[in-house]
Amino acid sequence: KTVWLAHLSYLIKQSRHEEAHALLKRALLSLATYKHAEIMSKFAQLEFEHGSPERARTLFDGLTTKYPKRLDLFFVYVDKEVKFGSFQTARTLLESKVDQGKLTDKQVKGLFKKWYRLEEQHGTEESVEHVKESARQYVQKSSE
Repeated sequence: KTVWLAHLSYLIKQSRHEEAHALLKRALLSLATYKHAEIMSKFAQLEFEHGSPERARTLFDGLTTKYPKRLDLFFVYVDKEVKFGSFQTARTLLESKVDQGKLTDKQVKGLFKKWYRLEEQHGTEESVEHVKESARQYVQKSSE
């Protein structure tokens, strides 16, 4: 796995995207399926940093659709979006994830914590209050 990632990283940094995509396909064929999510996540991160953010978003969207309960992948997506994309897009991602409602209470707590910390760092006082209000509404809705 590390050899595949090192080779992918080299190709992306050299702006050889077509070769990198071909190599990714080969890597996914040879690696066990439980390693696919990690490889795809690392590749999407490389795309965000050295390639096309749009391609990275497409990869992350596919990952979060395929693994909706894997918040680790989702949080990496949000962090990369904040760092290389726009904070507004990250905010929209977090709001939509909360609205999906397919998560356990523990996962939702982590989601709100992440959202709250991001709003404290990058948002306004009103946006922090919006997160608090969304959390209150979620708790009220789930306790009914």
